[in-house]
Amino acid sequence: MLRLALADLWHERVLFLCSVLGCAAVLAPLIVLFGLRQGVVAGLRAELLEDPRAREVVSVVNRTLEPALFERLAADPRIAFLVPRTRALSATIVLENPARPGSGLRVELLPTAAQDPLLPGRSVADADELVVSTTALERLGLRAGEPVLASIPRLRDGQREALTLPMRVGGVAPLSAATRDAAFAAVPVLLLVEDFLDGTVGPDARPVSEDLARTRPFAGFRLHATRIEDVPALDREFRLAGIEVASRAEAVAGLLRLDRNLALLFLALAGAGGAGYLISLGVGLWAQVERKRRDIALLSLLGLKRRALLMLPVIQAVAVALAGAICAFAVAAAVAGVLNRAFAGTVAGDRPVCLLTAAMGLGAAGVTLLGAMMASVLAGIRAAGVAPAEGLAEG
Repeated sequence: MLRLALADLWHERVLFLCSVLGCAAVLAPLIVLFGLRQGVVAGLRAELLEDPRAREVVSVVNRTLEPALFERLAADPRIAFLVPRTRALSATIVLENPARPGSGLRVELLPTAAQDPLLPGRSVADADELVVSTTALERLGLRAGEPVLASIPRLRDGQREALTLPMRVGGVAPLSAATRDAAFAAVPVLLLVEDFLDGTVGPDARPVSEDLARTRPFAGFRLHATRIEDVPALDREFRLAGIEVASRAEAVAGLLRLDRNLALLFLALAGAGGAGYLISLGVGLWAQVERKRRDIALLSLLGLKRRALLMLPVIQAVAVALAGAICAFAVAAAVAGVLNRAFAGTVAGDRPVCLLTAAMGLGAAGVTLLGAMMASVLAGIRAAGVAPAEGLAEG
């Protein structure tokens, strides 16, 4: 039956070619549109994902946040990283290069912990380590692994005091994590600085253990969402709870809206165009069966079973769909190349504006084949219903 169906297509190759071109004319623009959606949205998403602050949510107002809140946040599967922070006014420290006495540099003190997304591949293993920004290290003349003196001055009862901590540069913070002079330290270090400035500890105090530090209230937090899609929901929930936060929620929400709108546009165009083509294909196959009723009746008279006659239009529809899908993807690939060259570097950096993949081509072919088989079922049923006697009657 396969050979017979293909031979019939070859016999009417002009009609077959027209059907293939019709399929490609409908499918090629849909593939290009889908490729544009993938390219633009994927490019914008990649730009956000490459920015370590895209998934960051930071509280911006000092409040008293109890340890129970941090326990609940740590148990939330939408949160991949969480670290508490102290008051902003007490989060500063003076760093000094031991080889250059008197060359102190005041930097912002930021909290960090293991697997900090802002510091990929860098971590503060002990309370005597700091991850320092590139600009601060250049001003101090220090490199990773070298010692550094950290001091916190205060004025108490008219006396000037200073808490001095001998520390080590454990790593260099990338520019994406800190564009200004800053140093990342373990939470106990930030608590010690805050307590010293509050006057609750003396100049000889040292950081407590990490576990003990986490049992205290904090003024705020810094967290990173597990997925970029979780940022708007987390931002909204914190604001509803009365906690003011700063995040990229608006940019992420805009990207998600663009993705949804492009998806709806694609589905609308694909639905309208695909339905129209499948209807025309089904009608054409039905008309072809009607035109060849005598030939089909003779085949039935010669012993072909109804199942074989049913498969005749189906096989031909699959052949048209497969050839049309190949032709459409070739045309779409050529159009995508033109678009990518025309819009290079203007929409999504160095990423393609129209992104086509082999998986996309296979998916388009699969959907087209399925639709063609569904459109050919009625014609196949009509072919299987042709009585053998019709061949004799017309003969």
